[in-house]
Amino acid sequence: MPLIYGGVRRLPGLYKQWFTRQSMAKRIGMGLAIYFLIALSAYALWGDNACAVVVDGKVVAVVENEKNAKITLGELVKLKSDQTGMDVLIGEKVSYRGIRVEEEKILDQEGVEKFLAETLSFKTEGTAVVVNGEAKIFLSKNDEAQLLLSWLKSFFPSNPDEHVEFREEVELVSSQANIDELVNLEAAKELVLSGTSKNQQYTVREGDTVGDITVKFNINLSQLQSANPELDFDRLEVGQLISIIQKAPLINVIATREETLAEEIPYQIEIKNDDSLLVGEKKVIREGEPGQRVVTYRITRENGHEASRDVREQNIVCEPVNEIVAKGSQAVLASRGGSARLKWPCAGRVISPFGMRDGRMHQGIDLSAGYGSPITSSAGGTVIVAGWESGYGKTVEVSHGGGMVTRYAHLSTISVSAGQQVDRGQLIGLAGTTGRTTGPHLHFEVIINGQQRNPVNYL
Repeated sequence: MPLIYGGVRRLPGLYKQWFTRQSMAKRIGMGLAIYFLIALSAYALWGDNACAVVVDGKVVAVVENEKNAKITLGELVKLKSDQTGMDVLIGEKVSYRGIRVEEEKILDQEGVEKFLAETLSFKTEGTAVVVNGEAKIFLSKNDEAQLLLSWLKSFFPSNPDEHVEFREEVELVSSQANIDELVNLEAAKELVLSGTSKNQQYTVREGDTVGDITVKFNINLSQLQSANPELDFDRLEVGQLISIIQKAPLINVIATREETLAEEIPYQIEIKNDDSLLVGEKKVIREGEPGQRVVTYRITRENGHEASRDVREQNIVCEPVNEIVAKGSQAVLASRGGSARLKWPCAGRVISPFGMRDGRMHQGIDLSAGYGSPITSSAGGTVIVAGWESGYGKTVEVSHGGGMVTRYAHLSTISVSAGQQVDRGQLIGLAGTTGRTTGPHLHFEVIINGQQRNPVNYL
């Protein structure tokens, strides 16, 4: 054992003797070999073992080496170019640098391709349709964009003398665009016609239904429900606010022209009271005559629909002549001695008079009238009842002023409504058999200050 220990202790000395006996060239060579061996060992332990793909200054992926990354990226650009038929470039700045990472973090070829396709934006040169300063549509060629605007101007029917323009400020600008944003000409046509939405609020009114609202705004039920998911359309309430979202053109087409027309000027009707006529009677004293004028209009249409019609110039050829109508002001008198009489409400004869009948008071007269024959108002006045009355069936009552009311009962059809003004002799309904009756006829009453009177004295 001492011999071995002693031999080991002598090794450095022996090596030193051997090294000093070597030439200077050999000494330098051995030193360099030892240095490179140490450096190689250090690199293997702590040096780069992969390539980082850097996009706009940020590491986004780690690959085996730069060469493979560049090949993958080149193949990806070529694939996008083949798909679009256009030159494609990468929108971001891509660089590479060495990096040391765990082996499991290094992407394989398929992973690199998928990651770069999702991370990078691929752009191409095209033409942007800019609307009010904002790029809305991207087409691959300027010729297509020009064709799109020409097509839009001619899409809506127009007259040869119309000046056609866009309401919005529209320009075509050469621009880079993501290849996913490019559209073909047919898709661009659809976008300019309905590429935006118009949102407004509608307040529910009395009598509104869901169907009424969809028809009013030209939308379907699913569109209405989609815009108002929180509302119960089975229970609409007056005053409720409903969102209406309608498709609207991205670019609106305005067409203007001037047109000169010969037009009639409508005449006015002058009413003069005449106490020689009964209330409700009218008489034309002078026929009206329309005037004539020549008018030049500036007509503006938006997307094919007339939006405004403004008078630019007007020349009166002749003034209209007003019609003069005499309106009766004489009240119906309450006796046969007066000159003002009620008109018979139908052509039939009296088949049951006013007075006691079978022990009961018959408070009017019955006039023969075939089923469906016309019943007219005995004098002008205001309809105060138009509906079903117990015992009378379908009934109309007309107030003539001065406390006088006439009643028409057992009608089959009512032709007027409460509150309506009627003239003497105007149709108010048709004879029938409603209420307590044995056959078609008219029951007619005259009521003065709430009391039934014998109608014969007023006819």
